[in-house]
Amino acid sequence: MDSIIQPKGKNIINFSFVFLSLFVFHYGSVIFLGEINSFNKITYAIYAILISLIFFYEKYRSKSKINKSIFQAGLWLVPIYILYSFLINKNSLNLGWFIGDFIVIWSIILSILLGSSKKIEILNKDFLDKLMLILFIILLLDFLTIFTIGTEGKIRSFSRLIIVPSFYIYRYFETKKINNLYIILTCFALAVISNMRYAFIVMFLMLMMYSVFYYKERIISFLSFRNISFGFFILLFTTFILYQNNILQKWSFYYLFVPAFQGELGIVNIFIGRLYEVQDAYNEHIRHFNIGSIFFGNGLGASYTPNEWVNFFIKDFSSQGAVSDNIKRHIIHFGPMRFYFRYGIIGLGLIFYIIYKNLNHLAISLKNQSFNIGLFFSVTLFLYLLRFVLQPIFNDPMLLFCLLGFFTYYKKVDND
Repeated sequence: MDSIIQPKGKNIINFSFVFLSLFVFHYGSVIFLGEINSFNKITYAIYAILISLIFFYEKYRSKSKINKSIFQAGLWLVPIYILYSFLINKNSLNLGWFIGDFIVIWSIILSILLGSSKKIEILNKDFLDKLMLILFIILLLDFLTIFTIGTEGKIRSFSRLIIVPSFYIYRYFETKKINNLYIILTCFALAVISNMRYAFIVMFLMLMMYSVFYYKERIISFLSFRNISFGFFILLFTTFILYQNNILQKWSFYYLFVPAFQGELGIVNIFIGRLYEVQDAYNEHIRHFNIGSIFFGNGLGASYTPNEWVNFFIKDFSSQGAVSDNIKRHIIHFGPMRFYFRYGIIGLGLIFYIIYKNLNHLAISLKNQSFNIGLFFSVTLFLYLLRFVLQPIFNDPMLLFCLLGFFTYYKKVDND
């Protein structure tokens, strides 16, 4: 019987079935309830509870001393951080934001600790094959739903499920099975047909990354000035032909830097708006600054008055002065500011630690020409982290799942 956690001697719970069911409900709900819905928040919380139970069970079963002093300090830090967050945000406390922020940081920490445990055996081949096939079917259903009964032209679950094409690209290089290639081509087609800039760019990047790791020597020998110049010329010529025949204009890539297109904001305006979010959050941080703010930020559930953000997006506000203090905004798309604002340098340092480990693993894998399941998790995590500066990513169980797998196989590279 497959299980993610396999205690010595007997299987207590079939965690494979539990996790598969959870992912089906979480991403399947996107098809019927939209990308952001209340059901997703519930399944995310359940995922956090599951990995918490697994972590403490494994710690109890193995009787391991995971750096006891650090572990105890961490346990003391949790109630201190919660109390600090409550005191600093008590006048504008939103319980949903408060709990949500706690679940995010708690899940990240436990994913790292659980993945780093030497007593855990997770993510066997059979489980990954089943999971990725199910998630691929969800992508197809999402596509069919949108283009048959929906009006939105983008596959809502694609950006959260980039692990699917990443897995099948990895598996194709590993096995050369034609079925994997069919799925890869289907994912590319979904990205192109639905005009998804992000999905297409990410798929192109992952294909390039896996190619570099798999064909490292061939690529190095091919990269001459003549070949690079020729490739650049072909790219420019193809772009010119597509533009002259009005083909490029029909693709949303063409409007990447246009202020508005079919009701969408261009990427320039989006970036400017997110910079205003950072400015508003910084102003809020300074207004409530104290010594604890350095370490804990503005705490769990922290919100800010979106003066600059509203003035930018709603031009009529610019002549009416500042936004009322009763209007609060929680989301900050720019990842570093989001984590510093809510979790201080402790939370921001945690993210930089993950990024460092990820880049280090990729460098080691490239140097050793390693092409294994650890590389799959490393490449996928890297692609997820690229979104960190653009939008929230750690409120997604698949990212946590990828983080769990990455740290599980990272220690094997260290030990090799």
